[in-house]
Amino acid sequence: MKILFCTNVYQVIENGPVKFARMLPDINHLYPEHEIRILTEDINHPSEEVYKVTMKSGWQKSILSQFIRMGRYHRQAMKIRKEFPFDVLVYNNAFVGLFSAIFFTRTVVMINDDNNLNFSELPILSRNWIKRLIFRNLEKLTASFARTVIANSDYLRTRIIAEYRINAEKVSRLYKGVKEQPVVPDRPFAPENMVRILFVKNDFQRGGLYTLTEALALTGLIFQVTVAGNNAADHVQIGNLLNHPNIVKSAILGKQTQEQIFGLMTQSDIFCVPSYKEAFGVANLEALSLGLSVVTTRVGGVPEALNNENCAWLVPPGNAQELAAALVDCIKNDVLREVKIKNGLQHVKSFSEKKLLRNFISILSETAP
Repeated sequence: MKILFCTNVYQVIENGPVKFARMLPDINHLYPEHEIRILTEDINHPSEEVYKVTMKSGWQKSILSQFIRMGRYHRQAMKIRKEFPFDVLVYNNAFVGLFSAIFFTRTVVMINDDNNLNFSELPILSRNWIKRLIFRNLEKLTASFARTVIANSDYLRTRIIAEYRINAEKVSRLYKGVKEQPVVPDRPFAPENMVRILFVKNDFQRGGLYTLTEALALTGLIFQVTVAGNNAADHVQIGNLLNHPNIVKSAILGKQTQEQIFGLMTQSDIFCVPSYKEAFGVANLEALSLGLSVVTTRVGGVPEALNNENCAWLVPPGNAQELAAALVDCIKNDVLREVKIKNGLQHVKSFSEKKLLRNFISILSETAP
């Protein structure tokens, strides 16, 4: 089976869908009976495996920018098919594949988050509300035309079927996976000195940083907090949140490479992103794979990813009191912490890269003729 995979972002790894896209070329040597190539606008040096979509300068200023992107990807994909006769065309961002879903019958689209599904929670008629409303309708339309829709959790799959009124048989669930990482041996943990908290999220408000800082104040303990993955424009606001007596040391690092994030995880005691919304939360799995304690919220697909509380602490979103209690339990209950770390290391094996790619191929095989 030949596969062409389209993704807006590829070179800069900053979220789960891009991490997934970067794993895909491994199919070519792990499963040589199949062949996959990538089509993206985000590449400086195209190669035999990665094609580039060239977008004209200034296109993003047009009110029709997303339709321009849809057209460019579909047109380029059809040109590529003349030299690489792919059996399946896959889009990492569903609504970008609208034109292909309409005109190419074996188009598969991925819906990786619930941002568009949650548009009604935004201030009505605000710029973001209007944007998400448009994206939601484009996403819904694309899903209706596509041969197959892939969601990254049962939580998200259920919502797509119900809210977009899509036939359940055409919506598959594919859990994202993690690359195997060397576990940090004998990770030092000295709460009497300073507990090192790592928070990684692009949208720090959705990630619950306000709740986290409020919870830290309730513990009566001393912390070092590192915030990464955020936009540069948010540094001042985040800095004000971290200006607290319980936080004696802090760092705001902005965008980081995947390797840098893994490095930060190995230097931390607890990974805590108490999100208000999360379709899956692959970063939690990455933390588990490195033997890091995880304290987070019971939202969206997170309980699926973390096997409920078998290998992490889960609390309701926006509840600083319960988050504080979970953090204290994680810090002071040495036996339970070690049990959860051990369970996490075992649990994350079921999300291996090889298993992920095998499941992905299996879903696509049902789409190909």
